[in-house]
Amino acid sequence: MNVQAKYLTPSPKYLVKLRVQLSLIAFLILLGGLVLGILIGLEEGFGAIVLTLAITLFADLLWWIPGMFLTGPYYESLRYEVHEEEMIVNAGVITKSVKHVPFRTVTNLTIKRGILDRWFNIGTLDIQTAGMSGSTGEPEQSLVGLEDAQAVYETVVTALHRFRSGMTPTNAEMEEPKPASADTLDAILAEVRAIRQALARDA
Repeated sequence: MNVQAKYLTPSPKYLVKLRVQLSLIAFLILLGGLVLGILIGLEEGFGAIVLTLAITLFADLLWWIPGMFLTGPYYESLRYEVHEEEMIVNAGVITKSVKHVPFRTVTNLTIKRGILDRWFNIGTLDIQTAGMSGSTGEPEQSLVGLEDAQAVYETVVTALHRFRSGMTPTNAEMEEPKPASADTLDAILAEVRAIRQALARDA
């Protein structure tokens, strides 16, 4: 039976989370530059503080502005597909990635929520697979920014159970072992007697 594929996208809150995350990192780098400037300024004077802070701010803006710009296209590129036999994860801006995760390789599903995820009420579904995830413990794929991670988890689990039950033969399809016929049993008995007589002669 063909099951219609389900197409999922991350919540718009995930885009906000990405931008907040980048801004927090930029702020911490700037704060570190300020502390470093103060330490240098204790010996070199106030000018060293201003110079260090200016260099830190310039370096910060060099990655923060492109990072903020690229978060939009990256968010738009994220798409998750749940099919009969596999999941497909689409992502990437400069390099497009289409990752296929066959259900036959899936070993574990985990919902993960960090501090910012809880703040924005979103979650991530980690998918671990045999072989790929086993050596490092890292998930093979992650479905990030899910509005209702629990509902997506249940959707994937249902599809996974459906796939695995389709692989297992039902009791009706399993062939019952047939009992041996009377002729077969007589032939085996005669063979055993012949072997016993031969052993008795040799003894």
